[in-house]
Amino acid sequence: MSTDPLLSGLPRRVLAIGAHPDDIEILCAGTLARFLDLGASVHLAVACQGDRGGLAGSDPELAARRRAEAEAAAALLGAPIDFLDFQDAGVFDTPEARDRFVAIIRKARPDLILTHAPEDYHIDHIRVGELTSAASWFAASPGHLGDQACLDRPPAIVFMDTIAGSGFEPSLYVDISEHFDLKRRMLACHASQTARNDGGIHALSDLAEVQARFRGFQVGVPFAEAFRPAPLWGRRRAGPLLP
Repeated sequence: MSTDPLLSGLPRRVLAIGAHPDDIEILCAGTLARFLDLGASVHLAVACQGDRGGLAGSDPELAARRRAEAEAAAALLGAPIDFLDFQDAGVFDTPEARDRFVAIIRKARPDLILTHAPEDYHIDHIRVGELTSAASWFAASPGHLGDQACLDRPPAIVFMDTIAGSGFEPSLYVDISEHFDLKRRMLACHASQTARNDGGIHALSDLAEVQARFRGFQVGVPFAEAFRPAPLWGRRRAGPLLP
């Protein structure tokens, strides 16, 4: 059993909800691989199509390509993946959007959800994190009717690191040194983004390696991913999962 606090109170089912294809790979792929190795089930969900991840506005062909890239990365990890199918910059807190998030949470039935932090740089990330937090409560409420049974209890919520760690103060670190090569191969599936030559966040492999090395340096291991539990009533757990 791992000594990492996030892993030592092992949940049975973990759901990672990212805004765009490649966000999960950048921010928590190594941790998800460790959860799988320790016997938890892992489910992935991507909220947005990635249709604006190119250089020429919304592109349906790019969206289809990015969906295939995310599916290939999920296959490398060995986890199922679902798509909520919002357009990029099209995530808003509406009843219909909440229903989509409730549906995926009830489908995966997680004990723990990893999602975006409120201080992330991208509005899609921020709104996905907010909707995930809201829907995680509704998913366990019998007052919110749907086709799926409600959860027995609201899942714990843990925020993923921000891109480049900007403005994010972690309280949990997971050693992903033995799984960093898998993380790298998952990122390589996203060729539509790694092939871009416009600098910034699109140098995905370099960004992910620098960030994982830095977080690892903070806790004395080669590579790490960083997290912080959401301070939400009813979602905290006694014991080491959420200290």
